[in-house]
Amino acid sequence: MGAQTENSELIKRTFGKYLAMSILITLSATLGMMIDNVIAGNLLGSGAVAAIGMSLSVFMLFSGCAGILETGAVALCARALGNRDADRVNVLFSVSLAAALAVGAALSAGGVAGADALATMLGAASGELHADTAAYLSGICSGAFAIVLLQLLMGFTRLDNAPQLGIVAIVGMSVCDVVFNLVAVCVLDLGLRGMGLATALAYCVAVGICCTHFPSKHNTLHLVNPVPHAGQLAGVLKTGLPDSLTRATVMVRTFTFNWLLLTVASAGAVAALSMLSSVNSFASSVTIGVGQTATLLCGIFFGEEDRGALKATLRTGMRMGLVLSCALCAAVFAFAPQVVGLFGLEGDAEAFGVVAVRAFILCVPIDLINQLFVNYYQGTGNVRAASAIAVGQSGLFAVLFALGTVWFWGATAVWTSFLVGEVVTLALQLVVASVLWRRRVAKGAAAGAAEVAANESAAPAIAGDRDGIAAGGAVVDKATLLDKMMYLPETFQADWRASASFACAPMSEAVVACSQQVAAWCESHGVDGRRSYLVPLAVEEMAANAVEHGFAKTKHPAVDVKLILKRDGTLVLRMRDNGAAFNPMDLDLSAADPCSAVGIRMLRQGVREVEYQNTVGLNNVVVTLPAPSGA
Repeated sequence: MGAQTENSELIKRTFGKYLAMSILITLSATLGMMIDNVIAGNLLGSGAVAAIGMSLSVFMLFSGCAGILETGAVALCARALGNRDADRVNVLFSVSLAAALAVGAALSAGGVAGADALATMLGAASGELHADTAAYLSGICSGAFAIVLLQLLMGFTRLDNAPQLGIVAIVGMSVCDVVFNLVAVCVLDLGLRGMGLATALAYCVAVGICCTHFPSKHNTLHLVNPVPHAGQLAGVLKTGLPDSLTRATVMVRTFTFNWLLLTVASAGAVAALSMLSSVNSFASSVTIGVGQTATLLCGIFFGEEDRGALKATLRTGMRMGLVLSCALCAAVFAFAPQVVGLFGLEGDAEAFGVVAVRAFILCVPIDLINQLFVNYYQGTGNVRAASAIAVGQSGLFAVLFALGTVWFWGATAVWTSFLVGEVVTLALQLVVASVLWRRRVAKGAAAGAAEVAANESAAPAIAGDRDGIAAGGAVVDKATLLDKMMYLPETFQADWRASASFACAPMSEAVVACSQQVAAWCESHGVDGRRSYLVPLAVEEMAANAVEHGFAKTKHPAVDVKLILKRDGTLVLRMRDNGAAFNPMDLDLSAADPCSAVGIRMLRQGVREVEYQNTVGLNNVVVTLPAPSGA
C-alpha cells in the first residue's frame, strides 16, 4: 500500500451506488411521455404520436423548472454538506420546496386554462393535429405540479441517503401510468385527454411515495420557515441556470425542427422526431444521470476543498459513463428498426424513424462527456462555463447546422445535426481549456516565483503536495487534459501548505501500515511531537474500529485518510469510510479497558473540534488540531 492521490475505490463504489438513482431521476422527468408515445402509437396511431410530439416543448418546460430547482438545490446542499453546514442544508431544502410548490401550481393552472392557445403556439394551427395536441395538453398540464415536485423530492432523497426510495417511486409511477393509460383509452374511451390525465395521476402517485421518507426517523432534512430565507432562492436559480438554458434551447430546437420537417418533409417526419425525443430521453438518462451524480459528489468534495477527490470523481464518471453510453449506442444502432417498431410508426414515419435513430444515437458518447462537465461546473460553482456548454450541446450548434443544410439535405440534416452539435461543443471546450490553462500557468509561475523570493524555504517543501498546484498557485508541468478542464478558483486550497491522501485497505495490517505512513508524513512536514503522536494513533484506532464493527454488511469496504497542513500550522485529519453509519466519538468506553482506544480517548480529552456526518452513505470524521501556541 502506498500513498495515493485519492481512494479511487471508495469514490468508484459511491459513484456507482448513486448512478443508478440519478439515471432514474432523469428518466422520471420524461418517462410519462415515453409511455404515452408507445401506447398512443399502438392504440391511436401515428397522428396521436405527432400530437404528443408537438406537446414536448411544454413538457420540457415542466421538467426544466424541476431541473433548475433540483440541480441548483442539490449542488448547493452538497457544498454545504462538504462544509458541514447542516443549517444551510435545511434552509435550501425548505426554500426550494416552497418554490417548487408555487411554480408547479402556476404551471398547472396556466396549462389547463390555456391548452388550446398553447397548441396553436406550438405549430398545431388547425385541424385534427390541433385538436389532439390541445386535448393531450389539457390532461398532462393538470399534473405539472407533480412533475416539478417529483424530480426535486427524488434529488433530496438521494442526497439524504435514501436512493432506493426513488427506485420504488419510479417503478410505482411506471406501473400506474401503464394501467391508468390503458383504462383511460380502452375502458373509458377518453383518448389523448385521458392519456394526459392518466400520466398526471401517475406522477402524483410517485410524489406520494417520495414524501414517505421525510416523516421517517432516517430523515435528516427538516423544514424551516422559508420566508426569512427567500433570498437563498437566487443562489439556487443561479446554480441551476445551465439547466434552464438547456431546456430553453431544447424547446427552441424542437420548435425549429418541427417547423423544418413540416416544411421540407411531412407529418410522418414530425412523428419520427417525436419518437426520437423519447429515444433521446432514454439515452440522456444515462448521460444526465452520470452528470448529476458528479454534481452531488463534486459539490461535497468542492466544499471540502479536496482536489484529488474531484479529479477522481470526474475520472470515474467518464469511465462508467463511456462504458454505458457506448453499449447503449451499439445496441440501439443495431436494433433501430425494432426500437422504432415499439412506437407503432408506419409508412414514411417508420422510414424516417430508423434513419433518425441511427444518426442520433452516435452522438450519445460525446454527449456524455459534455454533460459530465456541465454538471461538474455546476457542482463547483462555475455557472458561466456550465451555461456555455449547456447552450452549445443542447441545440445551438445543431439548430444552426440544420438551418444551413436542411434545404438541400432534407430531413437527414435534422437527424445529423445532433451529432454535429455535440462534436462542435466538445471541440470548443478543449480549445478554451487549453487557452485558459496556458494563461493560468503563466500567472501561477509569476506568483510562485514571487513567493519563493519572499520565502525560499517554503516552495520546495510543498511542491507536489497539492495535486499539481505549488505555492502561490504555480502549476506543476505534468498536467493532464483533465487538470486543464477542472477550472478551480484561485482561492481553492489557498490556505493549504501541504496535503496527502492514503487509501487504507480494510485489514488490520493495512491499518497499521497507514498509521505509520501518517506518522512519517507528519514528521517530514515538521509537525510537533504531540500531534505527530496523536494523529497516527487516532487513525489507527478509528480505522480499526471501522474494520471491526462497520463493514459487516459492506460488500466493498474502503477507508480513506487525508491530512491537511494549513499555512497557519493547523493540522486537519479527515477520515472517510463506507461502513455502517457510526460516529467513533460516540463509542461507549465507560466499561472498556482503560488501556483500549487510547487515540480516541486522547482526542476526546485534547481536541475540541471533532465533527462527524454521514453523507451519501459515507462516514466522515474531521479532526482539527490547531498549531501549538507560540509555534
